Amino acid sequence: MKKSFLIKNGFKNYSLKPIKSDASFRKFFRIKQKHKEFIFFSSPKLKENNTGYIKISKLFFKIGLSVPKIIDYDKKKGLFLIEDFGKNTYSKYLRNGFSEYKLYDLAVENLMYLQKKSCFFLKKNPKYTNEKFIDEIKLFLLWYWPAIFKKKPKILIINSFLKIWKELLKPVLRGKKVIVHRDFHIDNLFFLKDRIGIQKCGLIDFQDAVVGPRAYDLGSLLEDARRDVNKRIYNQIYTKFENTLNKNDKKRFKKEYQILAANRHIKVIGIFTRLFMRDRKKKYLKHIPRLWRLLEKNLESINLLSLKLWFDEYFPKKYRIKPKF
Repeated sequence: MKKSFLIKNGFKNYSLKPIKSDASFRKFFRIKQKHKEFIFFSSPKLKENNTGYIKISKLFFKIGLSVPKIIDYDKKKGLFLIEDFGKNTYSKYLRNGFSEYKLYDLAVENLMYLQKKSCFFLKKNPKYTNEKFIDEIKLFLLWYWPAIFKKKPKILIINSFLKIWKELLKPVLRGKKVIVHRDFHIDNLFFLKDRIGIQKCGLIDFQDAVVGPRAYDLGSLLEDARRDVNKRIYNQIYTKFENTLNKNDKKRFKKEYQILAANRHIKVIGIFTRLFMRDRKKKYLKHIPRLWRLLEKNLESINLLSLKLWFDEYFPKKYRIKPKF
């Protein structure tokens, strides 16, 4: 299956080198023939959003964003051949001492441009609904809670948690809608130094993009589960985004940002626990202490008082730890 797909695209004498996998079920390879390199990946159609990948890739490309060009794909078999952005990840540049501010500034410019172009997406893509937010927040109760307490939460606890979230999400869902990448953090960003303007920032892992709240992606970028962002740069980038809003809108946006950041941190704690318990991917557990720190920072906001009280009662600090097995 794989061989016939590659032969169809002119690959006869080639080498395949596995690329470190992400948190998905996809398997990536760097394929080399003569002096050219591409990315080949398999993506199980029953477990991955291949339709979304194709659709969003075309839309992002259409509005001038840098996404890997799709050379060919077999939707039924879940096989893709795409452009190779190389090893120019944001993570690599940061490790090598490149300016953190310049990279994050480029990323937020890219994000603001994407949101300005949201008119291309609003009628064509799924919505980030209340039901979807609630389903995601349940991951904390389904995976992390049992990992810590060795039992499922009681119905009363579950219902009180979900009731709080339904109230918190009401003003968020009434706010302005834009296209949301949903996984906008440095591991999904590339620095393409030979390109111009916002196209210097390459985007991947965008297949689950939805129409939703404008603060979501900014929170993903600045409150990254995988690394600590310099506090001064955090403030500069947040202020830059905030300055695109009018005075009355800034207060609403801050509330939305805090609610969505907390929502994402709780969800990701659940996801990282699931990745270990279900998929035996232990490496994600090391990020859980950072996620708790980020969550606790947001819980200090008066906007999240009800949620803070819930955690104080049902999940005191001594239990906010990495699962032990």
